[in-house]
Parts: sequence; structure tokens; C-alpha cells
Amino acid sequence: MQIAYVVHSIGEFSGVKVHACVGGTVVRDDIKILKQGVQVVVGTPGRVFDMMKRGFMKTDYLKLFVLDEADEMLSRGFQTQIKDIFKYLPGDI
Repeated sequence: MQIAYVVHSIGEFSGVKVHACVGGTVVRDDIKILKQGVQVVVGTPGRVFDMMKRGFMKTDYLKLFVLDEADEMLSRGFQTQIKDIFKYLPGDI
């Protein structure tokens, strides 16, 4: 949430729309916001993967994908989720 807040604060003056897509929140709200369109999504691996799998987080025009704390996630057993996410990313990302 902290990262989403910082990105939102920076992008506020340039009209960049940011959404925090994290577990523990209402999925319907994520779907509604993603359908409306955002430029930046900050999220947890599980919720991001779920939105990709359901087709609500399209990656066709994705320019950049950042996996913050990847080393920490890999050491904590998130290998499968990370691999699943990368399956949805365009080959040039």
C-alpha cells in the first residue's frame, strides 16, 4: 500500500491513475477499477495473478513489469505464483 500511495502522489499532477490490487480487499472493486483503466497497478502476487487469469488485468500493452522484493518472495515459496504471472506477460517484457 505504501508503494501505491507514493506512486499515486507522484502521478497525481500528471493524471496517472494508480490502483492497489491486493488481497483482503473486495475483488469486485478491483474488477471495476481495472475495467475503467489505470496506468499503474501495484499489487500482491496472488491478486495480480487472479486479475490476469480472469482477464481483467490485460497485459497486451504492458510496458514495464516490476517485481519488488522478488528475492524475498522466492525464498518464501512463491515460485509457482511468480512463474504463473510471467506466463501472462508479453515476451518482450
